[in-house]
Amino acid sequence: MNPPKGYPHRDELINGYIKTLALALGSEEEAKLSIYSVSTKYYYAFSCKVNEKLVHKIRSLPNVRWALPDSYLNDVENDYGGEPFVDGKIVPYKEKYHADWLSGHTEMDQLLEN
Repeated sequence: MNPPKGYPHRDELINGYIKTLALALGSEEEAKLSIYSVSTKYYYAFSCKVNEKLVHKIRSLPNVRWALPDSYLNDVENDYGGEPFVDGKIVPYKEKYHADWLSGHTEMDQLLEN
């Protein structure tokens, strides 16, 4: 997703993801059940289970930067570093869901400093 303007609350970002996906699926309830991961702190994205035909529709929605089917990524684990979104609800934020991202950027920052 495109970065938000200002500093919206995390729940606002997630509601935006739900509303965006609902445009493709037809309802917010379907969108909530389809989303399995959200990112709201270091990047703005969500992962969802949809068929490949819908990926093309999602790409054309407002504020969508890009969309890839899981088959282009790691479709076995579906673990992209976001926070779990289960049964239409976000799992409380835990730094461990971003540990890989943080460690990678910390290492990169150290390299850039030298």
